[in-house]
Amino acid sequence: MGVIRANYNPVEIARIYESCGASAISVLTDENFFQGSLEDLKNVSSTVNLPVIRKDFILHEKQIREAARYGASAVLLIVRILKPNILKDLLQFTYSIGLEALVEIHNHKEAEIAVSVGAPIIGINTRDLDTFQIHKNLIQEVSTILPKETLIVGESGIKNREDFREMKKHVRSALIGTYFMQKEDITKAYKDLIL
Repeated sequence: MGVIRANYNPVEIARIYESCGASAISVLTDENFFQGSLEDLKNVSSTVNLPVIRKDFILHEKQIREAARYGASAVLLIVRILKPNILKDLLQFTYSIGLEALVEIHNHKEAEIAVSVGAPIIGINTRDLDTFQIHKNLIQEVSTILPKETLIVGESGIKNREDFREMKKHVRSALIGTYFMQKEDITKAYKDLIL
């Protein structure tokens, strides 16, 4: 999608999110594609009093250890890029060192894999990672096959208050990044969306 917000300060944005009432903050740490860093993670986690999620392409236990060392409370595990046995191992390792995991899915098959490895927190990302197209009904369709005790997080596709209200019918939480990062005044955007 290209650069969404040039020259942003992760700490300033994290403070805004916290003051608006966010429950947690995700911090991009991938440098190649998203211009994030582990330093951003460290700076944000040491500034706010909220759980912080390392948002990256996690492929190895080393990255989970890094997340903990730099102050993360949780990591993102993307089903699409992990074989089921690796996903299960990484999930168990995450819990073993005291972190949580947001397990991200993009379709029914990935939902089944996430459930099979025992993921209690599942994010349904409506943005196709290959085409960047938004599949609006995905959350409604996939949420029905998840166990009732699953904490479902809606991801992507929020463009206005109506989108948010529709998503909230099917999820317990929402991970919202692009919508806020595209707005000049994040506080106003938050109020427009949530209040």
